[in-house]
Amino acid sequence: MEHEPSALTDLTKEELIALIIAQREIIARLEERIRDLEAQIHKDSHNSHIPPSRSPHVPIKNMRKKTGKKRGGQKGHKGKTLEMVDNPTHTVIHKASTCAHCGRSLIDTSPEGYERRQVFDIPPIVLEVTEHRAERKRCSCGHMTTAAFPEGIAAPAQYGINAQGLLSIFSAYEYMSYDRISELMEHLIGRRVNESTVYSLQKRLYEGLHDFEEKSIQHLRGSEVIHNDETGISIEGKRKWLHVACTEELTHYAVDDKRGKEATDRIGILPHFRGRAIHDGWKPYFQYPCRHGLCNAHHLREIVFFEEEEKAPWAVPLKDLLLFAKTSVETAKNEGSDHVDPELLKNIDSLYHEILEEALTDAPPPVHTGRRGRVKKTKQQNLVERLLHHKESVLAFLYDFGVPFDNNLAERDVRMMKLKQKISGTFRSLQGAQYFARIRGYISTVRKNGRNVFEEIGNALSGKPFELEGW
Repeated sequence: MEHEPSALTDLTKEELIALIIAQREIIARLEERIRDLEAQIHKDSHNSHIPPSRSPHVPIKNMRKKTGKKRGGQKGHKGKTLEMVDNPTHTVIHKASTCAHCGRSLIDTSPEGYERRQVFDIPPIVLEVTEHRAERKRCSCGHMTTAAFPEGIAAPAQYGINAQGLLSIFSAYEYMSYDRISELMEHLIGRRVNESTVYSLQKRLYEGLHDFEEKSIQHLRGSEVIHNDETGISIEGKRKWLHVACTEELTHYAVDDKRGKEATDRIGILPHFRGRAIHDGWKPYFQYPCRHGLCNAHHLREIVFFEEEEKAPWAVPLKDLLLFAKTSVETAKNEGSDHVDPELLKNIDSLYHEILEEALTDAPPPVHTGRRGRVKKTKQQNLVERLLHHKESVLAFLYDFGVPFDNNLAERDVRMMKLKQKISGTFRSLQGAQYFARIRGYISTVRKNGRNVFEEIGNALSGKPFELEGW
């Protein structure tokens, strides 16, 4: 509604009132928009879910309490460095031929000892070729018999298990693209490996890990606690999703077109899971009948935003309470206990409820923008109501020491996908992404169990992949 200043005097009282109301609505909407834009500007990795990679100009902050100790290794800390070995691979004797003092010859003098120094190095990488010859013999009956080749020796010329393992590690562990792998192999061994060879190798490894993945799914379904997360990935230039379900000893990845329940139903873990699922509060997770545990690292970042940007009076007490609860659990564990002191537990629980109820009462009222329908709640109200409604899931770590304080395990497991895409870019096919997900889940599981990745990749290529105890 627009009017020239000179025309305002020609308006009736009713028209002026209508004009003022319309302008108030416009101002309210603009103010809301300004608040949203300012909030976006002030959000980074320390007070929101934005990853550090998207806010590199912001120094990383943490909420750890200062201990007064100096930075670096503490006294008594066992360092890790090269140590001399008793049986070196090679020994080189450097003779003392003349006296450093008077210059006399020492050639005929026997040494009284040695001063030792050791150099650790890698020998030049040389591609060795082993020829397998299968004997052909003719029997007296006239039949020609050819000896069998060892298992896995199927082509006239092929790469051996060590070369295959190295190529697989470059792709699924070091995130290299097929063309860069091909180029690197030319520098290392003087032979350029075809990209199609790397792809075929990944396909064979993917198919060989089919049973491993099925057993992983069954194991996760029967676990007491699992971590869940998801992140966007680019496949053929389109946005898809990588889902992770994991424990301290096992990792499972799955690629899907969708992010929500439709995808997790297809993956098939959560629909059959009856333990406690740890996640960041993404609504589709709550549609499953299992118990839930919410990531308090996410909550702390949100609380810090309201503390710093909106000066919410409840933010600091709630942040301190959650950190105190975390410390109380860690202290009890260090003392060999499996629970927090009941009286302390009761006080923490009561204070948590009290802070949030007061925050709900004192929270800024919703802004009326003049739009029809229900008035939009503020972000403060949404967080406070969420923390109250999901209180059991927020404080689950306090009552059950098997439940973690945060969902960092899943976030660490899913973070590698961002690194993969930064290094080698988008996946050129859905199939390639699926190959990577299954193989990477195997590698992550191997690492969590302290096994040698190169060795276990070789075992998988030989048809004997790593298995968890009890499978």
